[in-house]
Amino acid sequence: MHKKNLHQIQVTHLKELFKQMSIVLDDFAQDFVTLLHFTQSPIETEDEVLERAKIMDELMDMAKSENDIVILFANAISDRIETFENEQLHLPRMKPSNVLAQMMQLHHVEQKDLFDIAPPNVISELLNEKRAMTVEQIKNFSKFFKVPVTMFID
Repeated sequence: MHKKNLHQIQVTHLKELFKQMSIVLDDFAQDFVTLLHFTQSPIETEDEVLERAKIMDELMDMAKSENDIVILFANAISDRIETFENEQLHLPRMKPSNVLAQMMQLHHVEQKDLFDIAPPNVISELLNEKRAMTVEQIKNFSKFFKVPVTMFID
């Protein structure tokens, strides 16, 4: 009889333990599904970017080291944000003449410094849009300023 009571007590404790574990696991499962949504589904609005950035920051704050698993989730959210920005945020293209002018100003380059690419009068015409850049000039400007050739293509 004593064995039966002990067995009943153990079963009762186990039932309570499993009940408590079920509550915790249910909460965990719901949070995990939400986290998977944030890391895997595409972002469609600016509000979603802000929401995910907040979650990403919270995950980063939770990390105890660079190898913490929450960093993987934060990085996955960062990837979703980057994808959205690359697809949705279109920066206006600059005219090649404006790019050249900006590059010259940024690098403190004068027209005469570009003589190996084109004489100063041609550079002036390029800057004033009286002449279009040739493929060769585009390649040389790209090499000179160490930027992609696409920057000089309209």
